[in-house]
Amino acid sequence: MAFQVTEVQRSLKGADYPMDGKALAGLAKKNGAGKDLVEALKGVGKVDGPNEVMKQLKGELGRSTPGGNKADDKTYKDVEGPAFQVTEVQKYLKGADYPMDGKALAALAKKNGAGDDLVEALKGVRKVDAPSGVMKELKEHLGGKPGGS
Repeated sequence: MAFQVTEVQRSLKGADYPMDGKALAGLAKKNGAGKDLVEALKGVGKVDGPNEVMKQLKGELGRSTPGGNKADDKTYKDVEGPAFQVTEVQKYLKGADYPMDGKALAALAKKNGAGDDLVEALKGVRKVDAPSGVMKELKEHLGGKPGGS
C-alpha cells in the first residue's frame, strides 16, 4: 500500500528521534494512523529523523495527493536570492529550544550541517517562539527550487 508523505508526517507528530520502527509504529497508532501505515512503520530500522523514515518507506510512498500536482509537474515560486524548502529549514533546526534569535538559530543550523546560504539567512531572523515564526521570517526565501538561487 502507498502512503502520502503528509499522512506519514502527520502520524509521526511528536516523534523524538532517534527511534526504531516499533516506537514509530506505536506513535503513529497513538496519533490515529491507519493499520497499514502502522504495520509498514514496524519494518523501519532505527532512524535519526523524518527524512530517514521517508527513505525507508520509499517503496510505500507515492500515492498522489487528491487535487495535487504530479511530481513531474512541480511548480516553484520565484524567489530572489537563496531559496529553501520548509522541510530543509526544519531539518537544520532540529533540537531548537525556543524562543531563539537569529544568531542562535544560525549557530544551530551550522552545527546541524546547513549550508552558508541558510546560515546567513537565519542570522537575520528576529527572536521567535516557534518553528512557524522562523518560517514567517524566512518567507521571502521559501518555496523556490530546492538548492536554487
